[in-house]
Amino acid sequence: MTMRISKDQKIGGVPAKSVRDILRKLGFDASLSQEWLAEELYWLRVKGMYKHATRDNCLWWLNSPDVHRNIYYPDCLRRWNASRRASASVIRTLVEEGFIELDEEATKRRAARYKRTERGMELCRATAAKPVHRKNADVALNEFMERVRIVNEDDRFLYRVTAVVLYGSYIRGAERPADVDLAIELEKKISDGKKFGEACWKHFYDSGRAYQRTGYEYALPRDEVFVFLRQRKRTLSLHWIGDFINMKKHYNFGYEVLFGDKDKVAKLLARPRSL
Repeated sequence: MTMRISKDQKIGGVPAKSVRDILRKLGFDASLSQEWLAEELYWLRVKGMYKHATRDNCLWWLNSPDVHRNIYYPDCLRRWNASRRASASVIRTLVEEGFIELDEEATKRRAARYKRTERGMELCRATAAKPVHRKNADVALNEFMERVRIVNEDDRFLYRVTAVVLYGSYIRGAERPADVDLAIELEKKISDGKKFGEACWKHFYDSGRAYQRTGYEYALPRDEVFVFLRQRKRTLSLHWIGDFINMKKHYNFGYEVLFGDKDKVAKLLARPRSL
């Protein structure tokens, strides 16, 4: 079941939604430090204050030799100090509520670092949206399955959907489900590795996109499928099949394979979880 957070809910004095968004930035097995969290909280406070400024720009500027002469420095310093105090409170609350725990291996090499627990991963998937009416959820699900058909038949997409699994409050028959939880599995439409790589490069250059990170030309086709399937519908909570397989299952867990190999999904669920 998708965890719910309210717009007024706070974690260590910081809006729960902001904390959720920060935790989402971590890689699957990455850890966080209090200093990194303070920087993220500071960026939330100053974002939009300076035109075209990025997170790294703001942090560099704060520590530059000439910053003391800037008229904005007292205000920025106040925000930075507030962010450092808040980060300590947020870390303490996250630990107390079981969202993160000390990463002993990473802490051996540097200052204290923390990793997300299973409950922390649930917080990353949490929604602040209001429950939806089942009738609207039915419509959104039918439209989603139509988009699955389009992805699989349209050669513009370099991936096809091989499995769609429905789970959560909707599958349990709730009249006002939190959202429609769906897990998807994708596979490349081009099996030859070299030809697939060439297709990714061509697709990337034809799209006119700018690089976001190293290897983005290979990630773009998969991201595009995800975005197209979701269509910014708040009714839909879309996840990768691996996240669905590895998530903690509650006593009332249930699922339905809407598309794909049912036996394969059952076998994956029967395997020990790889955390």
